[in-house]
Amino acid sequence: MKEQMYSVNGIELYSLTNSALKSFCLSLYIRAGSIFEKESENGISHLFEHIVFRNLKNKYENFYELLALHGLDVQGCTYKEFIHFSITGPYYEFDFATEIFCELFAEIKLNKDELNKEKKRIKAEIREKDERNTIDYYFNKLVWAGSEAEKSILGYCKIIDNISIKKLNVFREECFSKGNFFIYATGNVSEKEIDELKKRVEKLNFQENKAKKTNTVTVNENFLNRECILNIRNNYWHYIKIGFDIDCTEYSGGVIDLLYAVLFEGDKALLHNYLSEDNPIIYSYESTLEQYDNVGNINFKFEVRKDRIEEAFKIIVGLLNDIKSGQFNFDVNLKAEICNAEMESDRPEDLNWSMAYYNHILKTDKLDYSDEYYGRFKNITKEDVMQAAKGIFRVSNMTVALKGNKIKADEIEKILKILDERA
Repeated sequence: MKEQMYSVNGIELYSLTNSALKSFCLSLYIRAGSIFEKESENGISHLFEHIVFRNLKNKYENFYELLALHGLDVQGCTYKEFIHFSITGPYYEFDFATEIFCELFAEIKLNKDELNKEKKRIKAEIREKDERNTIDYYFNKLVWAGSEAEKSILGYCKIIDNISIKKLNVFREECFSKGNFFIYATGNVSEKEIDELKKRVEKLNFQENKAKKTNTVTVNENFLNRECILNIRNNYWHYIKIGFDIDCTEYSGGVIDLLYAVLFEGDKALLHNYLSEDNPIIYSYESTLEQYDNVGNINFKFEVRKDRIEEAFKIIVGLLNDIKSGQFNFDVNLKAEICNAEMESDRPEDLNWSMAYYNHILKTDKLDYSDEYYGRFKNITKEDVMQAAKGIFRVSNMTVALKGNKIKADEIEKILKILDERA
C-alpha cells in the first residue's frame, strides 16, 4: 500500500486504500483546538465540533436513523491541536458518505434555541469544579504552566455562554481555510469514488489561509529544568501521576514510540509486570504520550494504598533505571510495534488516524506501508532506546503529582533522586 495525495481546490486529499476490505473511513482533520485558542474563546473548538453535528441533524430528517439505514457511523473529537471528524461504513455506502461528509463544511444555520440546547449539552460535559480536583488537571497545570498546552480542551461554562452563531461562523471560515485542514480516505475506496469525492470538494468555496498554524508550543522556565519536588494535594484516596518532559527534537518518533511501548503497551509492558504482576500493589494504570512538534511529555497515573506509596516509588525508580541499563527485551517490543502497524492496515479507522497524525499533523517519522519497518522503526537499535531513557528519565525532566494525606514527602524525594544514578 502506498499513500496517494491529491490537491483539489487548494485542499489536500490523501488516500491509502485496500480493495480487499469490506469497509472504509473518510476523515476530516482541522488545525484547531485549545492550543490555538485565545483565553477569551477557550472551548470554541469543542463547541464547534458539537455544533457541526447539530447542523447536520437539521439538514437531514431523522439523521441518526438515516445513518443506521446506510450502516454509517459519524464521529467527532476535539484534541488540543486538531478537530477530527470521521465517517465509517460498508464499502458500498461510500458515495452517500461523501454527501454527508461535504455537509460538514456547511454554514451554521441554527436558531437561538438550537444553539442553547447544544450549549447545555456541552456544559453538562464540563464539570469545572470536579475537573479542578482531578489529578489530571493538577498535573497538566504543573507541566504546561504558561504554555498554550495548559488550556482546557472542553472550555469553561461562562466562555461557552458568550459564543454566538456569528462568532462560530467566523471560526468556521478560519477552520475551513485552504491549508488549515485536510481529508483522508482509507479502506475499500475505488479510484472512481475518489474522483467523485474530488468533484464534490471542488464545488465548495474556501477562503485563503491567513496564517499557517503549527503545533509548536511554548514552554515554561521549568520545562526540562525541574527540581525534585513532590507536588501534593490532600485527599483521602491516594493517586499518583508521574511524567517526564521530552525534547522531541532530540529523538526520532520511532525511538519515543518504542520507549513508550517498553513501559506501557500490553501485558508485556514493564510497568504492568513490575507493579501488577511481580509486585502486585496496583491493578491498573493509565498512560499518555503527549507530543507537539518541539516538546512532549510521557506520563502515567495509578492508585495505590497509602502504606505502599514509598514501595511503589522504589519499584518505579528501579524500573526506569533498568531501562537505562538495557534490562528489557528490545526485539520483542520492536516486533510487537511492527505487528501492530501491520494489523492496523486491516482497520480503516485506526489506519486513517495514524496516517493523518504521524504524516500530516505531527512533525515526526512518517508511516510508510511500503517499507518493511513502516518507516518509523528502521535502523533503530536497543542502544538508541537506552540513550533516550537516559536523557528523558531524569529528575530535571520529572513532574510528580500526588493526591493523598500525611505523605512522607522527604522520603519519596530521596527515592526519586536515585533516578540520576544511571543517567
